[in-house]
Amino acid sequence: MAEQNAYAVLNVRKGASEQDIKLAYVEMVKRYDPEKHTERFMIIQSAYERLRDPKKRAKEDVFTLNYPAGEFMFTAEDRSDEPLTDVIDRIKRLESQLQAEPDNPAVKPALIANYLKRAFRQAQKKMWQEAIKDWSAVLKIDPTHQRARNNLLFCYQYLGYYYSLHNLLDEAIGLYERSLQMWPDNLDVIHNLALISERNGDRERAQKYWAETVRRWKQQLDKTPDDEYLRQCIIEVHKHHGGKALESVPTPETKQEALTQYREILRFNPTDFEAQYNIASTLMEEQKFDEAIEVLKKLQVQHPKNLEIVNLLGWAYLNAGKFELAFGTWRRGMAADPKNTTLKDSMMRARLAVGKKLKEGGLYTQALVHFKELQKLMPNAWELHYEIAETLMRKGDRRSALTEFQRVLELDPKNKLAKKAISDIKLRA
Repeated sequence: MAEQNAYAVLNVRKGASEQDIKLAYVEMVKRYDPEKHTERFMIIQSAYERLRDPKKRAKEDVFTLNYPAGEFMFTAEDRSDEPLTDVIDRIKRLESQLQAEPDNPAVKPALIANYLKRAFRQAQKKMWQEAIKDWSAVLKIDPTHQRARNNLLFCYQYLGYYYSLHNLLDEAIGLYERSLQMWPDNLDVIHNLALISERNGDRERAQKYWAETVRRWKQQLDKTPDDEYLRQCIIEVHKHHGGKALESVPTPETKQEALTQYREILRFNPTDFEAQYNIASTLMEEQKFDEAIEVLKKLQVQHPKNLEIVNLLGWAYLNAGKFELAFGTWRRGMAADPKNTTLKDSMMRARLAVGKKLKEGGLYTQALVHFKELQKLMPNAWELHYEIAETLMRKGDRRSALTEFQRVLELDPKNKLAKKAISDIKLRA
């Protein structure tokens, strides 16, 4: 089950203070007694721990929409209780007067005041499109009018946020982009656009806004280099995009994108395990085995007991043609954990693959070395005895081959290939 959003669990908004989060946690614990609601309490506890830790909170925040900052601004005059019909009639009269007397200094202020009165009534009734028209009309008359500007900007963000929550993504994107035209430096809006564009499947737009979000975070981090929360936000975005690149259809472009994203993480956290491991895995897919080996060797120094690294390093050595180093690596891993089935399986598959390749290349003695080593791990596999028998036949050692084919029949009495091989050997004899 996917982990629930920590803010939703505690019923607080993103950006809540530590004190607000603590109070919300206490209230939740009172409501859900740990002994009676153990599972629910564990969810609440996990959410609280995630929001208390700056690094964990960064991971939460990167993929949570920013709640619109600010509020609507209305004066006592805007809130006038005179009949709306009177306000509308006055607006019509003043609009006509403005057309007839554009230089009359009394008309514009009066018209603005009435637009703001009507916008307040419309906002009260949540008639947002009509309110937007009135605030826009005020700004057309007076582009510097702060209250109209504030209300229009906040309305775009407020509606964009709630449209996003209700999955009206095209509408939300349109509103957020209109607000960004008014306030190009609003990082919360840029970040929200990155999130909802990606959710909407608009890859190009999402990339543009993610790039801008990260660029601005990096600028902030340059000014406050000790800000671990901000550093982790940047890392989480690169992990997200690196992971998406790895999950997509493998192409040279997606592999390069993954490498770029994970290498960027290492600029901010040189010891990040996930980034280094994924770089090595991607290099393996690109068949850059020597480069993968160097990454894995450094990673193994940092995590000497991690057998996933040991296993991948073994395969990197093997694919680079360094067979002895590969098998030596796996042997050391199995010495540390003799019951590790992954390492055992890797060594078996590798021995078999190398043995077959050497056999097909006419290097029968070397092939038998690998098959005999593999026999220690799987002594009763008829398939392996058949490979040994066939290799001995090609080498010209029919007597030893006959013994192996007979062993195949002991393990698999109905094996037609072994029966035919035995018959051929006896016929030739």
